[in-house]
Amino acid sequence: MNGQPSVTDAVGFGIFLAGLVYAPNVAAVVGPYIVIVLASVIGASFALKRREKTTRLVAVWYFLRVAGLAVLITVSLAGIGSSYYSSLTERVLITPVALLIGAIGDDWPSLLRSIVRIFFRAIDLARGKPDADKGESS
Repeated sequence: MNGQPSVTDAVGFGIFLAGLVYAPNVAAVVGPYIVIVLASVIGASFALKRREKTTRLVAVWYFLRVAGLAVLITVSLAGIGSSYYSSLTERVLITPVALLIGAIGDDWPSLLRSIVRIFFRAIDLARGKPDADKGESS
């Protein structure tokens, strides 16, 4: 029998690639981070396309910031997501979460403002004040 696990997802492929260079125990740790970095860089390329044109050095710094943020928070967000949806494991969520973090890029403040605005509108709607935000200018 073959002792190698089958590659059924992106993280499994990352572990396989890391296993070509590292010992199996190390590859099991390094592989998911290879996938996180690759997915966040792909997402960051979409975010970079939305930004105004800058120098190459600024673009490289942007990629490092986005990939660093993804490395720091992807596993935590995937864990939170898998706790709400028991059919999804952290391993399955790692790739889309890293891609999403990269694609958001520097738009976190506007995204969080939108989420808070939707949350407060839902509270106003639940309290019976559906027209509370008509006087606001967004």
